Amino acid sequence: MSNARAKKNRGGQVFDGNSNEMPDPNLLSPNSSMKSFDVSSASDNDSWASEDSYPDELPSPPVQWKSEIPWTPDRRRSSIKKPQFQLDPVAVQLNEFYENRVRISLERKEICEEIAYNAVHKCFRKIQMVDSRFRANSLVSQGIPYDGLQAEEAIQMDMLMQLSPGSSSAMYTAYDDRTGGMRVQPSSEDYSVWEDCITTNGFLSAGKINSLLRKYVKKAVKILNFHIKEGRAEKLPKNLSSISVEKGPVIRLTINKDISVDILPAFVIPDSRSDPSRRDCPSSSHVVCKPHVQNEMMWRLSFYVAEKNRIRALSEGCRVQLLRILTEIRDNEDQLKKLSSYHVKTLLFHESDEYPDFHEWSADKITRRFFGLLERLKKALKEGNLSHYFMQPPDFKPVNLFADLDGKTLSDMLDVIEDIMENPMGVLRTVGRERRQTMWPWEMGLFLPAGLTS
Repeated sequence: MSNARAKKNRGGQVFDGNSNEMPDPNLLSPNSSMKSFDVSSASDNDSWASEDSYPDELPSPPVQWKSEIPWTPDRRRSSIKKPQFQLDPVAVQLNEFYENRVRISLERKEICEEIAYNAVHKCFRKIQMVDSRFRANSLVSQGIPYDGLQAEEAIQMDMLMQLSPGSSSAMYTAYDDRTGGMRVQPSSEDYSVWEDCITTNGFLSAGKINSLLRKYVKKAVKILNFHIKEGRAEKLPKNLSSISVEKGPVIRLTINKDISVDILPAFVIPDSRSDPSRRDCPSSSHVVCKPHVQNEMMWRLSFYVAEKNRIRALSEGCRVQLLRILTEIRDNEDQLKKLSSYHVKTLLFHESDEYPDFHEWSADKITRRFFGLLERLKKALKEGNLSHYFMQPPDFKPVNLFADLDGKTLSDMLDVIEDIMENPMGVLRTVGRERRQTMWPWEMGLFLPAGLTS
């Protein structure tokens, strides 16, 4: 076979153009005229795939071979339609602010929360060996409410130690008009479980339970400090360098000198709604141990689990993004320090009820929803009233979350919010350009490459 008459197909097979030997049909070019050969006309009894089945008189058609693979559209990609919309300048700046500022805080939050949880969990693993009423697996972290994530300030967070009233899990609660707290009483069959923490009136004493737990925590911390001093890393939780118990009515641990953790004893109270079908009232909540007048400990209602469930339900669209942006702005404005993270969450909950359709919270509407939240906050500051989202009639008396703020504080915060609404680009650009360049000493070891020391 001469070189002029020899040809190669795309699979690299060599064949003679005048030969009856056919190339593999599966390797023919899509542009070849050989694709007109109809194999479907052969009967089932014919062995059409064998060499003998090809007739001698079948002329060899001219074949136009190409070296490149012809382009074919990617149907998988073409079926995905990306949203096409033009973002306004404020929306662009909001997204840039989120990427440049908020994400840094979130990354550090996760690291610090993991260190704190592991340290406290280690303490309770030792405590439960002495008193099984305080179980390590019942520890619940409330997370860092995006406060104090700058290097110059300590990180603050709460952790609930969920307690069980007994085998029946039955409890009786009543609102205390004098203190604004709750009175908690175990059932008669569970009375013996907490007998050492019962008042003369038969109620569970928040102060006695808190004092008992403080005593256990101090002993557990003492053991951890001994391991730190002896350098026994295998006995310590990861990345723990120091831990201590602060003085005061609240059980407060300082971890690695900059992470402050409040440990709050808590009981889960069952569904007490007058109408079980109500969705704006949680089916369960906690009573947590918190200080009152003159450091007296009392039980207070907490809707932490309900808050987390509500935020999880609002995860679509830009709602959580706006929650974090507003909280970050609050952290960088001195006159907004009295505005707690719970206030910001409450604003989002009320705004979401007014605009329940998730399309109203799509990425292209982030500017509209941003100003909507600011407008709601502005109105609440003017009226001096921000209604509690969960504590509403008929199950609860109306609660004003701004009741403890004086007129001057409300007026100062109102001025800041009005300035932001008039010039949002100013606060977003100014705060967004700031970068945290420093780290706490204990953080350095978390980010240095292996083999290097600070």
